Amino acid sequence: MAGVDSNRGAKRAREARAALGLGTDALPCALTAVEGAGYNVVVAELPDNVAGACYRGDSGAVLWVNGAQPVTRQRFTLAHELGHAWCRHDGTLEPDTVATLSGKTSNPYEIQANAFAAEFLVPRAGFALGHEPTLEDVVETATKYGVSAIVIVYRLRQLQHTSPERIARLQQEVEDGLHSYLVHEPLRDRLADVEKLPYLSPALDGSLLAAALRNEAAVDANVAQALERITRPGRR
Repeated sequence: MAGVDSNRGAKRAREARAALGLGTDALPCALTAVEGAGYNVVVAELPDNVAGACYRGDSGAVLWVNGAQPVTRQRFTLAHELGHAWCRHDGTLEPDTVATLSGKTSNPYEIQANAFAAEFLVPRAGFALGHEPTLEDVVETATKYGVSAIVIVYRLRQLQHTSPERIARLQQEVEDGLHSYLVHEPLRDRLADVEKLPYLSPALDGSLLAAALRNEAAVDANVAQALERITRPGRR
């Protein structure tokens, strides 16, 4: 059964979808949706263990995504960081690791952001198979929503759409890599079209952050500290 923080995150995601007029259909492009909501995004090459980060300063939130990771993970990361911003979580949170986004966390803010991402990308109201799911169904549905196969397995479990025994079997099949033999045409998100990193939302053009990332100018202490925290986590 979902806990308080999971329910809170999912509720905020439904509010976000309603506010942005997204309905309950699959989200074609997470990047377009997030930028359309007024948030700035940086897709950059970050340390391997870092999936992304949400930095909130006086001028608003900047959502970071590790552009070296698979697009399905980038979409989930971006939705997770949007969750932090939408829920107005502390802007000094540590960068999000791959383990955190995989659910290996007890931090209530991270639980909320994971639940937000799951509901934002795979909304409960539009997610129904109507029969006992097979691995083929998992892969087909994952392709439709632009997420990884394991995210669909988790959603099946969260929404109690099948038995615990079937969930365990599907999870084992995914962990064994059997889903990799079932190929479908991937959903095309603009994240997949980023050829040169870093990518910055157009609204960031001319900013100190853009200058710093492109090595065009020296930056002030606040920007330097934010960059150090995100691109070199663990160092102080």
